Amino acid sequence: MEGWLIALLICLAYLAVTLATGIMSGFRVSKSVTGFVAADRSMNTVVLYFVMGASIFSSFAFLGGPGWAYSRGVASLYILAYGIVGVVPLYFFGPRVRRLGEK
Repeated sequence: MEGWLIALLICLAYLAVTLATGIMSGFRVSKSVTGFVAADRSMNTVVLYFVMGASIFSSFAFLGGPGWAYSRGVASLYILAYGIVGVVPLYFFGPRVRRLGEK
C-alpha cells in the first residue's frame, strides 16, 4: 500500500471517530442555560482542571509560548510548569467562587 493512501486512511479514521464522538455527545447535551454555562454543576475535579487550564492558557500556548521557545530555545521548557502553578490559586479561591455560583 502506498504511503499517501495510508495517511489518507488514518485521516479518514480520525475524522470518523471525531464525528461519532461529537454526534454521540450531542444527545446528552442539556438544553438549559445553566447546563450550557456551568455543565449542570456536574464536572469533576480533573475535568474542571483541564477546562480552566484551557481557558487561561490557550492564548499564551498558541501565541506567546512558541515565540518564547523560539527566542530562548530549550531553556523555555519551564513554560510547562505554568499549567500547574497557574491553577494553584483555584485551591484558595475555588470554594468561595463555587459558593457564590450556587446562589
